[in-house]
Amino acid sequence: MRFFQVDVFAEGPYTGNPLAVFPGAGDLTGPQMQAIAREMNLSETSFVIAVDRDGYDARIFTPQEELPFAGHPTIGTAWLLEHVGAISGSSIVQRTAAGDTPLTRRDGLWWFERDGKAEADVDETKPGTSAALAGALAISEEEIGLEAREFGRPGRLLPAYSDSGLSQLMVPVKNVEALARCSPRLDLLAEIGGMGAYCVTAERAGYLRTRGFWPGVGVGEDPATGSACAALGVYLADRLGDVDLQVTQGIEMGRPSAMKMRASKGRASIGGACALIFEGTLQALP
Repeated sequence: MRFFQVDVFAEGPYTGNPLAVFPGAGDLTGPQMQAIAREMNLSETSFVIAVDRDGYDARIFTPQEELPFAGHPTIGTAWLLEHVGAISGSSIVQRTAAGDTPLTRRDGLWWFERDGKAEADVDETKPGTSAALAGALAISEEEIGLEAREFGRPGRLLPAYSDSGLSQLMVPVKNVEALARCSPRLDLLAEIGGMGAYCVTAERAGYLRTRGFWPGVGVGEDPATGSACAALGVYLADRLGDVDLQVTQGIEMGRPSAMKMRASKGRASIGGACALIFEGTLQALP
């Protein structure tokens, strides 16, 4: 069975987030896909079940479990299917357990769109969460939160859950220095945040820096998390209004990743580039 490895949200080869794509996986069972994803040992592996003129059906696995949706597999799978000639046209739909995800190719990039909803600040419903997050991330409680004036808006951004296909905890932090010093206790972070936490700060005008820690799905740190970036867009638009931002992730891992974010109330669009690294043949099925 043929497969490909693609770097997604990449500034060039060997940057971004690696993804394994199996474009002809319609005959595989779920347990076989899980075993293969564990063998690939990447944050996600994408299996294409069927392709038609409107788009494709896919299943997405971490080394530990199946996900209903994930961002960098969505971009990478669409890019790869176009690369091998399995799809054509600039507008398609990816169908997964989380429903349909529209994809559009524009400006030389693939973009996905997701509806979503941001919740109230977690300290309003569960007081003390910010303090617990500070302990889990090994930063001070004063470094949890980000002044909205960094975006030219009033107010303060505080931790909250946002969902654009997966419910994920957004954790604004004071500055880039605090973000770089995050050294999470993954067991505590999973206990507080479920999947984990998406930490974000303002780098400069129009640019965000993020880090994604996902111990709840077996990923200690991720170089680019498209689903969380979409959830972040929904969160920011809920609090700040429409946003159009550049998002950098993976710097601390030596895997710089670049995501483009456009978001309005309840909806986010995330785009990025891809690079093909290698292709191969799976010799034996589990």
